[in-house]
Amino acid sequence: MSSETSRPASNSGTPTPAFAGQKVFITGASQGIGAETARFFAANGARVVLNGRNVKALETVLASLAQVPEGPHLITPADVSDEKAISDAMAKAISEMGGLDILICNAGFQIEGPSEDFSVADFERVMGVNVLGTAIPARQALRYWLKNDIKGRIVVNSSVHQIIPKPGYLSYAASKGALGNIVRTLALEYASHGIRINAVAPGAIVTPINDSWVNDPEQYKVVSSHIPMKRPGQSAEIAAVIGFLAGPASSYITGQTLFVDGGLTLYADFEKNWSS
Repeated sequence: MSSETSRPASNSGTPTPAFAGQKVFITGASQGIGAETARFFAANGARVVLNGRNVKALETVLASLAQVPEGPHLITPADVSDEKAISDAMAKAISEMGGLDILICNAGFQIEGPSEDFSVADFERVMGVNVLGTAIPARQALRYWLKNDIKGRIVVNSSVHQIIPKPGYLSYAASKGALGNIVRTLALEYASHGIRINAVAPGAIVTPINDSWVNDPEQYKVVSSHIPMKRPGQSAEIAAVIGFLAGPASSYITGQTLFVDGGLTLYADFEKNWSS
C-alpha cells in the first residue's frame, strides 16, 4: 500500500529527495512543459516514464534527466488518443517500474481557424488528444490504484482557456473546458480512496507551441503587455506547481484547478478603473 507522506532524512544526514522512490508517468513529455516536468521529478528523486509520439525528441529529454537509484527512466511512445496504444504503454511502464504513483496528463495541441469553418475531423483530433488523451490514461491509472490500494495522484495540464474564451480555437477551448469538469468529477468520485486529482492551468508560457510570438520580439512585447505581471511564464514555473499538486504539501487539495498565469485571469483591463 502506497500513501502520501513526507520523506525522512537519510542516514547520512542528507535530506531525501521529495519524490524518492515514486514512479511518475508523463504524457506529452517530448518538449515544453512536459519535458520540464520530467526533469523536475527526476531531479527530485522520482523514476520517470516519458510518453509521446516523437521518439527522437523523447530520447533527447531522456538524456537530460538526473539518474535515480531505483532504476533507469523509460520511454513508452504512444498516441494518447489511441485507446489500445496508450493502455498498453501504461501497462508496460507499470510492469517495468514495478508500480505507478503519479500520472501527469500533459499531452495537448490546438488547431486554429474560424469557428464557422471548423472541420469535424479536426475538432475530433483536438478532443481526442486533449480530452480522451486525459481520460484514458486516468482510467488506466485508477484501475491500477484501486486494485492495489494505492493513493495515487493525477495532475492534468489544462489552460487559462478552461475559463477564458479563445476565438478561432473552438475545439481547444471546448477541450480545456471539459478538462475542468473531468478533474472535478474524478476527484469527487475517488476522494474516499485517498486518490487526488487536480489541474494546473497555465497562461502564456514560453514553450515550442508558442514559438510564433516567443521568437518575435514585437509580438513578445504585445503578449507581455496583456499580462498583469508583464511577462510570460517559463515551463519550469509550471513544472514546480505540478510538483506541488502531486506532492505531500497539497495532501488536502483535490478537484481544483490552479491558474498559473501571471494574473491573466484577473481581468487585466480592470487594472485601471474605467467603468465607474
